[in-house]
Amino acid sequence: MNTTTRLIASLVLAGAALAIPSAFAGTPPTKAQSVTLTPIAKSAARYEGTLSNKHILMVLSQEGANFEGAYAYVKQGSQERPRWIDLFGSAKKDGVVSLVEKVNGKVTGSFSGKIAGNGFSGTWQSPAGRRLDFSASAVPATGDLAIVAHIETSGLDAKLKRIDIYRDKKLAQSFPADADIFTSLEGLHYDDRDVNFDGYPDLAVPIENGEQLHWLFDPARNRYLKAPASLQGINVTSTQYSTDEVYEEWSSGMNIYKYVGGKYCLTQENIVSGEAGDDKISEKTYPVSHCKGKR
Repeated sequence: MNTTTRLIASLVLAGAALAIPSAFAGTPPTKAQSVTLTPIAKSAARYEGTLSNKHILMVLSQEGANFEGAYAYVKQGSQERPRWIDLFGSAKKDGVVSLVEKVNGKVTGSFSGKIAGNGFSGTWQSPAGRRLDFSASAVPATGDLAIVAHIETSGLDAKLKRIDIYRDKKLAQSFPADADIFTSLEGLHYDDRDVNFDGYPDLAVPIENGEQLHWLFDPARNRYLKAPASLQGINVTSTQYSTDEVYEEWSSGMNIYKYVGGKYCLTQENIVSGEAGDDKISEKTYPVSHCKGKR
């Protein structure tokens, strides 16, 4: 074989070698990262105080000038779950916060007062005009909270491997995980919405397909515990205290789950179909006695 032939053969073999995918070439290296998550919204404030001579518990979320939440009459030292009354309202330019309370969609009273420092005080009024004073103080959070996600990335793929919870810069808890993430790490957040309606913030972290991993806060142990399997994967977009319901909304529908007996039961499915302006909503309802989890 002459020199020219040898050169051509070498070039052909080299080209063939380049064309054959290697088991190692093209496999991006795995990189471990730690990301401190930001809350999806401002944390709800928990107030405890009195309305006239009765003890009350109030939970309020604020977004801009708008408020929503609930309050309940409670017995001090009682372990009973609160029986919530929904609240909706807003803050005026003069700083007065006006809240309307509703039971089964009917207005049953209103609060008007000011939030100053850790206190919220003013007047409650019935539809008939009866007026009672109320005063409540915000219950301080149990330490400075930080949620850290440990992520493994490989090319465009990202996988959640662990969640660490820090209080006052000290590691308090750690949860193993193994779930794909379909969002940029810069946009990764946590949700501390109260999803078991005990008045304490819980914890959710988004994962694949718009779903969430959930942990419930146990105030007696001052720790988060893994939520029931019936909640895992549900993307909670809103809640309603008075009915113990969580809502899962997306572009073409909504599911409603009721929290009962430690489970999250699918009670209603709403699916939107058809073109805009000619769309139809199909609704399916399920009794709680036929408790269904995520479908």
